Amino acid sequence: MKIKLLIYSILIYLLSNNTPNLKRIITFLALVVFTVNSVKSQHFTHDIGFHAGTATIQADFGVRDNFLSSYGNSAVSLSFTHTLHFFNRDPKWNADHKLWSYFAIRSELNIITNGNFQHHGPFVQGNNDLAVQLRAMTGTTNITNIGFQAEYYMKCLKDFIYPWTDIKWNPYVLLGVQYTMFSNTLNSTIGDWEQDISVLPRKWRTPGALDVGKGTTFAGTFGGGIRYKLNQKMDLNAQLNWQFFFSDSVDGLKANVIENKDNEWLINFQVGVIYHLNYDRPLSIFNF
Repeated sequence: MKIKLLIYSILIYLLSNNTPNLKRIITFLALVVFTVNSVKSQHFTHDIGFHAGTATIQADFGVRDNFLSSYGNSAVSLSFTHTLHFFNRDPKWNADHKLWSYFAIRSELNIITNGNFQHHGPFVQGNNDLAVQLRAMTGTTNITNIGFQAEYYMKCLKDFIYPWTDIKWNPYVLLGVQYTMFSNTLNSTIGDWEQDISVLPRKWRTPGALDVGKGTTFAGTFGGGIRYKLNQKMDLNAQLNWQFFFSDSVDGLKANVIENKDNEWLINFQVGVIYHLNYDRPLSIFNF
């Protein structure tokens, strides 16, 4: 009952603050509540979690196959998660089937913020016009992902989560899809590119070569991680995943040239804590 009242209070508070980020959090909380509520009459196991880490973004700032271009443009990554397990008895899913004891579905709100871009690689070296213009360019991006991922664990989840077992480690692989909302900026220390486009290199002066502002897209994720059981209610989790965007506008640059033809992608590494809401009885706190 206390948790139910707490969730209601959080939703009411967020609704009273009319900002885009809070709207996204409201959407995620509503998604979690709907998921839990839709299966409340069945015996599923639920986890919630918080993760923090770093995301390295491969964008059109820099060149491909350059280490700093791939790993020098980084951002802070935060995630709030809800995980649904199927290993307990359920007549609809037939959770006694061995396969379901290794699967979980995670819903996630992932916020990637303070992403700062600058050019790296051999083309920024020297004092020619191109090198000067590239060094002067900087950009930022903020990304919000909302989505689902399927997780397959190497060890039976029932044996891992139940408190009387001796299993401490459980690695897994994941595959998922995200709905992505992003906003980006572009600047040059030479001058205001919106007033004088010549401060940018030539390939970004043509119509359609820039897409600075806000946008949305979808993304696919693939990766893996490992969970360590701290106690009967809590796990540590480390995860590394690759996210590929179905857009070339996440960084604001989309020149139609061979060196910048690929869509953006990132590598996301996070460490977090997972809390088990229930494991041996149906979850009854969400009695909506």
